Amino acid sequence: MIDNAQLENICSNFLGPCQIQHFEVLGNGNINDTYKVDIQIDHTSHSYVIQRINHQIFKDPAVLMRNISLVTSYLRQSDYPYLTAELFSSVNGNLLVVDEEQQYWRCFSFIPDSYAPEGKTNSTLARRAACAYGAFSNALKDFPISDLSETIPDFHNTDLRWEYFVNVLEQDSVNRGKAAEPEINAMYAAFPVFEQISRLKKEGELPVRVTHNDTKAGNILFHKNTHEAIAVIDLDTVMPGTILSDFGDMVRTFVPDKYEDETGDVNLKLDVLQAVKDGFVAKTNDFLTKTEKEQLMLGAAWIAGEQALRFLTDWLAGDVYYKIQHPEHNLIRAKNQLNLFSKLRELI
Repeated sequence: MIDNAQLENICSNFLGPCQIQHFEVLGNGNINDTYKVDIQIDHTSHSYVIQRINHQIFKDPAVLMRNISLVTSYLRQSDYPYLTAELFSSVNGNLLVVDEEQQYWRCFSFIPDSYAPEGKTNSTLARRAACAYGAFSNALKDFPISDLSETIPDFHNTDLRWEYFVNVLEQDSVNRGKAAEPEINAMYAAFPVFEQISRLKKEGELPVRVTHNDTKAGNILFHKNTHEAIAVIDLDTVMPGTILSDFGDMVRTFVPDKYEDETGDVNLKLDVLQAVKDGFVAKTNDFLTKTEKEQLMLGAAWIAGEQALRFLTDWLAGDVYYKIQHPEHNLIRAKNQLNLFSKLRELI
């Protein structure tokens, strides 16, 4: 855990001499460390978001920041109806500060009177969030996609993730394969969905678009009083992809009645599912292709299955990627997502 003096030093690199009045952890993300910092500058209080980028995951933080800068600048110059957080440069003119431990830090404006929902999502918030993600996609439909880099190469390349899974399973370096036989068998049963997505991509049926790639409810800011969506945040994984993954991740995170690390049977909140569809399609219908519209639910099953694949692979590999709270955490996550996958597959 970072202390006040360390964080104040980071802030000073971005904002000049300042004094921290208060700081707190924001969100519950699995990758980066995020803090809301209240700072006194010239006897006036200001709030900022200071974030440590996990450069074990994001191998080239400079490329990541370039993507975010390009996209947010483009959005601010368009008729995009939502707020975008302002990026702050360091006193040396860089978007990143590297501390003594070679950790990468960045600074955003804090959007006041806002909150990111961390609990289960009702149909009203789901529709508003889906509208925001749809508007984000719509605003970027003509963005020059060749300008963007992959911040996590092959992020939704399920073919490669499958190859890695098979390799990890064959090696079984931490001797966990036998304990996960039911999940491994279920994973193989999910493979035809991965094959179908791969075929549609290779045949050019799924256009390459600017995609957010982490469309959970917690990456939408809502106004504290009106509860309207006001901003799409966490643009680290904005890169070229298929719209099916963004729709799929909304369904994966909004629609289940259990969190991804809860045990027990997963049920679908069908009113929330309909709200996600209605909200997203309302903002994307004018530019989506016929195939994209027809295959949205295939995308939902695909992303749940791919996430199950990622959790199960990480568990079999010895928990090398995701933060965990206990030894079986990734296995429980995998079971949950496989359960969700089976429910979504029935709706294709």
